[in-house]
Amino acid sequence: MSKWWPVSVRRGTALAAVLLSASVFALGWFGMREFVRLQLSHSAIASTQQQLDRMADAYRVASLGAGPTALTSAVSSGSALFEVISDSGRPVVASKELRQWDPQWTPLPPAPASAPSDWKISTTATLRPGKHPDWREYRTYTVLGRVVDDVSADLIEPLGREATDLHTGLTGAGDAKPQRLTLYLFVIPWDTLRIVSTLDDTLTFFAPLAVLLTGLVAWFTAGRALRPVEAIRRELAEVSGSQLGRRVPVPRSRDEIAKLAETTNTTLDRLEHAHDQQERFVADASHELRSPLASLRAGLEVALAHPDRADWPEVAQRSLLDVQRLQRITADLLQLTAEVPAPTGHVDLADVVAEQIAERALQPGPVFRSYVDGPAVVPGEPVQLERLLRNLLDNAARHAESSITVSVGASGGEVVLEVLDDGPGIAVADRERVFDRFARLDDARARDAGGSGLGLTLARDIAVRHGGSLRVEDSPRGARLVARLPRSS
Repeated sequence: MSKWWPVSVRRGTALAAVLLSASVFALGWFGMREFVRLQLSHSAIASTQQQLDRMADAYRVASLGAGPTALTSAVSSGSALFEVISDSGRPVVASKELRQWDPQWTPLPPAPASAPSDWKISTTATLRPGKHPDWREYRTYTVLGRVVDDVSADLIEPLGREATDLHTGLTGAGDAKPQRLTLYLFVIPWDTLRIVSTLDDTLTFFAPLAVLLTGLVAWFTAGRALRPVEAIRRELAEVSGSQLGRRVPVPRSRDEIAKLAETTNTTLDRLEHAHDQQERFVADASHELRSPLASLRAGLEVALAHPDRADWPEVAQRSLLDVQRLQRITADLLQLTAEVPAPTGHVDLADVVAEQIAERALQPGPVFRSYVDGPAVVPGEPVQLERLLRNLLDNAARHAESSITVSVGASGGEVVLEVLDDGPGIAVADRERVFDRFARLDDARARDAGGSGLGLTLARDIAVRHGGSLRVEDSPRGARLVARLPRSS
């Protein structure tokens, strides 16, 4: 950012609007001025050419017998600047103002001797008024010229006349043969200069006013547009670790600022969720890790206090069990707090069930039975869905008396996975609480068999992440946990 450019967005916007509008008005002013000047100049040249043609026609008519009276109206304006030159280069007649405006005026040259009868020229001449009291400006004029053949001598003599028209001062005498004359007429720029000056005066007043109004409009518009941003900033400034529930105001307008506010609130939602997960992780870890750590420490301290009477293999075995429980609790807690990406693959739950049943068939404990009704393909991650089924089976194995039944089937657009054990079951009042972290029920389903207390919590979390659900449903005997997942199309 340049040092001279304001840091404030509002001031920067207003300054940018002022600079842009000033540039646009300046270019428009220059363009309009040049356009008007060129149009008026072309119009003045066309009008002067018409007047020059009338002068030539007047000489022709007068030479054909109409006499000097035909020259009376040849010059339509008394302020016209003209000059008539003979082939010898001597001036025949010239405007009286011409020598007043340039005391050192040198007559223009005649047309070339070989010039045709329709010869025309457009040239320039500079008038130098010198110390003339009423006209001190040096100016270059456009001068139009043409020739007239066979002009009677009585329309020429005497030479060197100065007048406001073509016939003043003529003597009517002259026996010389007809001559060719070169007529020059100056293009008078006064109308062009006056209109351009009026345009300049007008724009000198209105252009700065328009630039000022543009800057003010930009200032107030930017302030109004940034008002919601300031409200968002103030609200964000109040957000802290103890006030993550606050949200920024969303403007009613559906513009970019409203989208920014919505995105900010979405980010705050994720931040609050992450903060809650962190707090739960800290609380759960501090609560659940305390018991196995205390047990591990107490066992080791007792053994060290009486090393000669300690059964060190048994101490090591108990310590290993406590360490394994600590590992399970830590892994489950990390799994709950980790951000798992959305499922991208497809998994056949029938294969997952077959693998898990085959793995547990060789282990001591309850008998596992499975009923699979055809392929049961769902969108998901194989590791996660295997973890879901493993947790359900581990939970059932801890509480089953003799058998566990696993069934998989399709129902409409869902795949239904059921795990049923023949244990004491779960009371209706506890069917939701059993999915809470470290939930403790009665002694029949207490965590006395090595569980971390997070298995069902993890299982439901995986089911929800895969767009499904996990519930405890009615059964004649034991606990019946049912997971429903969307079926792959």
